[in-house]
Amino acid sequence: MIMEYPFVIVDHDPKTQETIQLLLESMGKFICVGVARTETRGLDLILERTPDLVFLEVETPGMITENTQYNLISELSKYLKKLPKFIVVTKTANYAIEGIRNGVLDYLLKPLDPNLLRRSLLRLQNHHFEQPETTLCFKSYGDYKFINSDEVMYLKADNNTTDFVMANGSTVGAYKSLKYFQQSLPNHFVRIHKSYIVNTNYISRIHFGKSKCVIKNSNSYIPFSKSYRDNVEFIKDNLFKRSVIMA
Repeated sequence: MIMEYPFVIVDHDPKTQETIQLLLESMGKFICVGVARTETRGLDLILERTPDLVFLEVETPGMITENTQYNLISELSKYLKKLPKFIVVTKTANYAIEGIRNGVLDYLLKPLDPNLLRRSLLRLQNHHFEQPETTLCFKSYGDYKFINSDEVMYLKADNNTTDFVMANGSTVGAYKSLKYFQQSLPNHFVRIHKSYIVNTNYISRIHFGKSKCVIKNSNSYIPFSKSYRDNVEFIKDNLFKRSVIMA
């Protein structure tokens, strides 16, 4: 599956906003989850949508001073344990040294050169965003089977064994309990029922009225129980943050 990286633009210049959005959309791995024209709106937007990446114009109107400069980064650190990555896009090199002190990952000058921006994004993908694949090993006596966790849609408990239901329609059995795998799998695997753990990347719909999750590209409906409703709310909130709201 292709991992998408949500980003926010904090810039009062419509032309720069458009340049950034068009280039990132063409790259296919980035999704814009908001644009802010002021520091105040930028702060609220970042806290609401928790993007991986922020494009910051340091001369955007600020809350305290005339220009945002790096007050936004300082303010975010009060609320977030992990800050998004920042790329500064501005007209002058005057703020570059302060940008280094604030840990920005790149500093680009306007008018924005799309080629320089593309190089910057490729460096970010290779060194900061890309996560190594998680390979699962199933061992039974002298038989070793290896599968990519990204291809697992969900896990289903079967007494003291667990079935891994794969995206290609096959099922792989494991002689371990669901609880064992709950503690071992990556964070995007979430338990929603005493008998089910889902890969949240495969959820296409959550129906709270029927207490069911729909799995992409399949006819599978996975039930969730009241005792795991908080986990389902967590899944919904994270998927919502990475979505474009239609209605």
